Amino acid sequence: MRILALDGGGIKGAFTASVLAALETELERPVVDHFDLITGTSTGGILAIGLGMGFSASELRDFYIDRGGEIFGVTSVFGRLGFLKQLFAPKHSSAPLEAALIDILGERKFGESLSRLAIPTYDAVAGRIFLMKTAHNPRFVHDVGALALDVAMATAAAPTYFEAKAFPAHQGASYVDGGVWANCPALVGLTEAVAFLGAKAEKVDILSIGTTSSPFNIADERRSGALQWNMGLINLMFEAQVETARAQASLLAGGFHRIDASVASGRFGLDKADAMTISELVTLGRGEAVKKENLDVVRSRFLNGTPASPFMPYV
Repeated sequence: MRILALDGGGIKGAFTASVLAALETELERPVVDHFDLITGTSTGGILAIGLGMGFSASELRDFYIDRGGEIFGVTSVFGRLGFLKQLFAPKHSSAPLEAALIDILGERKFGESLSRLAIPTYDAVAGRIFLMKTAHNPRFVHDVGALALDVAMATAAAPTYFEAKAFPAHQGASYVDGGVWANCPALVGLTEAVAFLGAKAEKVDILSIGTTSSPFNIADERRSGALQWNMGLINLMFEAQVETARAQASLLAGGFHRIDASVASGRFGLDKADAMTISELVTLGRGEAVKKENLDVVRSRFLNGTPASPFMPYV
């Protein structure tokens, strides 16, 4: 069983999309046909849903290039106050993201996905982790009628960046970014395969794609309070979770391959979305994808010309 796991990371999803686009181009095989399950968090969730809806990786990469700047644009006077605004309200309006996703997803339902999907979110009302799932198990019937747009907005509602997203398909519910507990969803995918798809862990092969990483330590924050931590607290939460999931999944799965790029601290950010930065992310993603140590693995184990079995949803 082959699983594709796509990390969260805001606009840095341009890197992930570029990796996928380069792999599809180089190997001349569509990503969605070759994985039994796709899981993605936040920006990775948007990509997972896009792949499930039949978009090519190149189309999704171009979505980041064309719409990234407006999604993370400053939309109010408070927005220009940076951290001061984030003390009282989300940094960005979610309206530009919603408008951009409406343009590509329209009124399509989550259950229309061509692939099994597992999309991490966090239930803001009930206070619990939550996974949006396609009907790849007889129990999973409650999310398929939701708009794909609403699922994408739910998983991408990063705390302090975007407001929690109301979810009409689940009366009274609202959700925030799945990155608060599964920014790297590799372990989510492995658990889903073993617990609900009947796979043995040693027969699961995972392709995990990051959104770039930087050297990270908290030595200077050991005696800091909340104000001094600032956004470093969120970065710590994301970095620690990614490291944990990556290590555990690589130990438990039969196969695990990670594509990511280590960059200088501060080079990229979740909402640093100017045209030059997005272009650099795209270039970096393609460069990582075509490295021999990555391309050879993907060619032999993942996009190898043997499609996954067709997804036949229960509903």
